[in-house]
Amino acid sequence: MSQRFDLGVHYFLQGEYDRAGRCFQEVLRDEPQNPRAWSYLGICSAHLGHASEAERALSKSIELSPENGEAWFHLGVARSLRSEWPEAATAYRHAVALAPEDMVAWHRLGVALSECGDPESASVAFERALVLSRETSTVPLEEPVTGRGPERGHLGEAGEQEGGREAQSWIDLALSLLSLGEEEEAVAAYERAYTLDPDRAARSLFRPMLRLVTAASGGPVEDEEPPEEEPRAAPRPALSRTAYAGPDARPEVG
Repeated sequence: MSQRFDLGVHYFLQGEYDRAGRCFQEVLRDEPQNPRAWSYLGICSAHLGHASEAERALSKSIELSPENGEAWFHLGVARSLRSEWPEAATAYRHAVALAPEDMVAWHRLGVALSECGDPESASVAFERALVLSRETSTVPLEEPVTGRGPERGHLGEAGEQEGGREAQSWIDLALSLLSLGEEEEAVAAYERAYTLDPDRAARSLFRPMLRLVTAASGGPVEDEEPPEEEPRAAPRPALSRTAYAGPDARPEVG
């Protein structure tokens, strides 16, 4: 049934959640104890707005495989879709505890914590995601980068599609960091977005927001224009605080 499972993942990544769910249901008819099929059935149900079905399927996946970080990640996404931020944060904390190198889970944890009104913990999660992004950016694409070995594929691809490598995700991260006062880290995230999609990055609110923050902090406001040839040429802000000097690696959170 691996082909049917892979077809389900394909539909899932295309946003065809109903067709994907039917594929995973077919897998489960033959393999009722397959935790990954339950996990993907759950996240498909969540995207379709079927909250109770999603919780049942994801709980079943975790019951079958408590150490399955993928299921905990999907549970966090399902709860985020319902704006159940404390519950989402809890699920993402489990996900990063089981897969501490999962950049996407750390990022999602930061978003959930920020929505919970815990900016300090959110900042730690965002910073960890940023550290991991720098580490993985130097890894050849054909090699695993999420610590899942051969099984990184499906969740790794989902993460790349939904947040890890998409320019919009990096823009969102940059804006979140900027709102937390992490100006230097925010610029680094924005630069990553620019390398992926210069047009989208240039159209975002990041540069106007950066100018406002810099002006409010008393620093000089530069007349910024989007770089034309060098993707990483985004100007650095005049920092209003001591430059970030934390450790290179800190243990996303849920």
